[in-house]
Parts: sequence; C-alpha cells; structure tokens
Amino acid sequence: MPARLVITAAESELAALFGLPLSAASARSLSKARYNVAPLHDVPVVRMANGTRELADLRWGLVPHWNTDAAHEGFVNARSETVAQKPSFRSAFRARRCLVPANGFYGWKPGLRRKQPYYFRPSGNGVFVCAGIWDRWDSPGGPVETVAVLTMPSNALVKPMDERMPVVVGEEHFAAWLDPNEANPEKLLALFTPYPADQMTCWPISTRVNDPVEDDADLLTPLAGPL
Repeated sequence: MPARLVITAAESELAALFGLPLSAASARSLSKARYNVAPLHDVPVVRMANGTRELADLRWGLVPHWNTDAAHEGFVNARSETVAQKPSFRSAFRARRCLVPANGFYGWKPGLRRKQPYYFRPSGNGVFVCAGIWDRWDSPGGPVETVAVLTMPSNALVKPMDERMPVVVGEEHFAAWLDPNEANPEKLLALFTPYPADQMTCWPISTRVNDPVEDDADLLTPLAGPL
C-alpha cells in the first residue's frame, strides 16, 4: 500500500493545475518541498467548499466522523473496489471526495535480506493527482480533518514492489470526482483507469527513506551499483 509521498510542486503549478487563485495556493503550507510525507503528516488536498475549489491541509489517515477511539490513527488508504461499501469510508465516498497532488510516491521491493525502496514519478516529472476521501472527526482535542488515498491494483511497473498503487485521476475527470451532487458509485468508479506504466519511471533509493524523520532532496538520489 502506498504510505509515503513526495510533494514538491510550487504554489503556481498547483494553482494552474486545479484552476485556483494563486492567493489560495500561497495561503497553504506548500512553499516547503517535502520528500518523505508519511501517515499522520498533513497533506494538501483540493476539495469543494461552498461551490468552489479550495486547497486545505488535512491529516493523512482517515478517521470516520463516528469514531469513538481516541487512539485511532486513521486509514491511510482505501481500496477503490470496496470504498463505496465499507462503513469507515462509504459516507466520505458519497459526499466528501478530494484530490491529493503528489510529485511521486515510494514503494518497497521484497528482497532476501531487506526490502529495497524505490521512487516512482511521472515520466515527464509533473504531478500525480490521486483520488482521496476526507472526513471530520471530533477528537478529544477538537475537530480534526483527515484524508485517505484510494488505491487500485498496480500496473506492471509498480507491481514488483507493491500489489497496490494510488488511483490517479486524469485532469478531465477532476470536476466529476469533486462534484458534490454525484453519488453514483458506478459513475464515480468508472473514472478510474490504471495509470500507464510507460508514462512512469522509477529507480532504487537509499533506505534512509524508511525513517519518516528523514526529509531532504537527497532521498531521491538513485543508488549506484548492484543492489
């Protein structure tokens, strides 16, 4: 399951991609490039608010609004095949969908002694726009807005590292996925198609990425020599 993201896109890039005023993007915490975004970290999402798109920072790990467990850290991912039926997700799927931009994500290839991390990104750089769902939970410390990234079976490039990969939403489907008036699961799930393996690239990187405290551009440096 994808559980680490890279988010380095500039405010102007995200504003142009999602049709947002630049001021709306600049108001968020997007100026700092982030190379190791992990569960429980905040991630930028695009969602509908009062009929317009907005950028918001939500905690990664969806906690259902009805949760009563104060220690619940949330669901990082939701399987697209069952998101419309699972009690933890179905309400958010119907009414609280969002888009999660990421420049790349990490996967781990099983090995004899240890798992080898790989970095995946679009072939021409750019941004993966992942399907997400969000919810608002009244935690003991106050309201918390949280998000989960939807997943689907991996394409041929990702599969050796992980059976699942993020659902990537094409730009032509942004409006349909965010539409608060659309709740038909068949129509929504029909928006999802596997991201083409030939439009992605990947390479092995240092196991430093295993520690979520590590967060610098050198994490993306390809490993040299045999693995």
